[in-house]
Amino acid sequence: MANLGKWYDPISERWIVPRETHLEATPSHESENHVLELQRTIEVQRIWRALVDSCARD
Repeated sequence: MANLGKWYDPISERWIVPRETHLEATPSHESENHVLELQRTIEVQRIWRALVDSCARD
């Protein structure tokens, strides 16, 4: 990632200094939880669509 340093904003008429960005490694258990939550969300959406489709047929 390139460090742009500070730059001048003519609208606010001030110098902008970017915040320091720290790249933190995501622990594996957090990424596993994210994957499980994503799978759960997809399954809930699939069930909801099936329910809506079955009600629309009646």
